Amino acid sequence: MADIVTKGRLLIIDDESELREILSSLLEDSASEIHQASNGLEGIDLLKAHAFDAVLSDEKMPKKSGLEVLKWMRESGLTIPFIIHTGYGQKEMVQEAQRLGVYAFIDKPWDERTLITTVERALRSGLEQQKA
Repeated sequence: MADIVTKGRLLIIDDESELREILSSLLEDSASEIHQASNGLEGIDLLKAHAFDAVLSDEKMPKKSGLEVLKWMRESGLTIPFIIHTGYGQKEMVQEAQRLGVYAFIDKPWDERTLITTVERALRSGLEQQKA
């Protein structure tokens, strides 16, 4: 009997609702569940309340940036893969995110295939962490 493939739970954090919807539809076949947050603070609340296998976050957002969410996660002991998609790859932000163990960066405008495969790899990695 074949194993049931669990695709993993994804959290998308982005302050642009249209972009969250586009990302959700692009990734609906890649994740078993997708939750959305409209800013970093909302993302942190969801991370406190639910278990996720990966996070896809914008960097520049009101209330808390993607980097601040990543920092909060690491300080809280959450090691799940965190992907930042950004149109602004400032060197300091990139270095700080790498120091915090960011899983990947995806530049906007993104290539759909790259986005999907990166998120799928992150979800698999997050699922493997849960098993370990």
